[in-house]
Amino acid sequence: MKNITKLLTVLIIAALTFSIAGCGNIGKIDIEELQKNTGVMLVISRHPQMAMTQEEYERSRYDITVFYDGTITLPGNPIDHESPKLTDKDYVELYKFCTKNAEKSKYANYKEDVCDGETYTFAYYDLDGKAHIIYSGYCYANKDLQRIREITANYYCD
Repeated sequence: MKNITKLLTVLIIAALTFSIAGCGNIGKIDIEELQKNTGVMLVISRHPQMAMTQEEYERSRYDITVFYDGTITLPGNPIDHESPKLTDKDYVELYKFCTKNAEKSKYANYKEDVCDGETYTFAYYDLDGKAHIIYSGYCYANKDLQRIREITANYYCD
C-alpha cells in the first residue's frame, strides 16, 4: 500500500509538472507572425452624446485604428506623420483583449447610467476580416475598457 501511494504521488507530481510546463505556451503569442497579416485589428470609435448639429458631430467623432502590422492611426496626429508602432507589450494586451472578447464578451450586459458625454464602440476584426463588436456604450467606470483607451492614448503626437 505504501509503494502504491508513493507511485501515485510521483505520477501526480509528474502530471502536474507536464501540465504546468505545457500551459506556459498557451498564452504565448507570436507577434511577428501576427504582424504579417494585413488589415485592421481594432477600431475604437468615439461618439459624442450631446446636442449638436450633424456637422459638429462629424467633427467631434473619431476613430482610433489599430492594424495587425502594429501601427496605429489616431485623430489629430499630422497627416504627413508616420503612424506610430505599438510596443510588443501594448500589442499583446490589445490583441488578447480583442480575442478574449470576440465571441462572448463579458461586456454584453454592461451598462452605465449616463446620458451625456461620449460613448465608445470597440470593434475587433479577426484575421478573416469579420467584425466583432466587443462593446458599445459609455465606459467611464469600466477599468478594462479605460485601460484599452489609455494604451492607445499613449501614441498621440505631442
